Amino acid sequence: MKKHIDMKEMTLLEHLRELKDRVKVSLIAVMISTLAMMVFPAELNLSWEFIYAYRPLVSVLLELIKEQVIPEGMVLIGLTITSPLELYFIASLAFGLIFSSPVIGYEIYKYVDPALYPHERRMIYPFLAAFIGLFTAGALFGYIILAPFTFRAMKIFFDIVGASPYVHIMDFYSTFFIVVIATGIVFTSPAILVLLVRIGLLSTNTIARNRKWIYGIAYIVAAIITPDGGLFTNVILLAVFIGLIEGAILIAKRYEKERERRSQSEIVEEDKTSGGDRCKFCGSLLKGRIFCSECGRSQV
Repeated sequence: MKKHIDMKEMTLLEHLRELKDRVKVSLIAVMISTLAMMVFPAELNLSWEFIYAYRPLVSVLLELIKEQVIPEGMVLIGLTITSPLELYFIASLAFGLIFSSPVIGYEIYKYVDPALYPHERRMIYPFLAAFIGLFTAGALFGYIILAPFTFRAMKIFFDIVGASPYVHIMDFYSTFFIVVIATGIVFTSPAILVLLVRIGLLSTNTIARNRKWIYGIAYIVAAIITPDGGLFTNVILLAVFIGLIEGAILIAKRYEKERERRSQSEIVEEDKTSGGDRCKFCGSLLKGRIFCSECGRSQV
């Protein structure tokens, strides 16, 4: 049985070897998942009909997305002879990454966890759980609600300008994946904000004072990461972002109050230890000195 080595006691070379092994396992998992998407049949039926009507898993997943997202009357076209082949490989890789993500996450956990202190685990793991949960919720929101709405909204303009709604197949699926991923990223903003407040790099007062700038920048970012989404998608993403940020501010204030209570407790404990001897100007501990070491003023 392989002897466990504490990450804190490993040499640089041992760290690199450990990292190499973890990356190797992750890449193998991605390759296996991607090949399964490309070649594994959606239905197992050993007959001549099966051979004739063979469809890989990626084909079924793409067809499912098309049925649930594309509006009535919109038609997908290949446009170039290599477009279907490109989509076949790119979609297989994308779904391979999705289905192998638990393995990748586990390998990252096994590499990082031994090097973390208990207080770091108490901070990082709840953040990761919230981040993953929010990203998943955002991706589902983008898949079920936002992506169908985006294509329906865009189809209206085909009718307005008198164009036939024939859409390049790569354009359709790239827009779909961008909208879903962008929505997932937007949903993770509360977890990031709360973490920054919790470690003291940001305050809720700073966020509240700069709301209009934050939301203005958020709209610009939404327009950049969803270039084909249109005005409707950007506005909906902004509205969701505002709701998430306002909720995150309420949660972050609880951590600020907890930190303030802890600081007050430490001050009281210091006063008990030092006899309450503090500077009357800046509040620093004097430790028996007449002149304050912080502000330099005399207490006489």
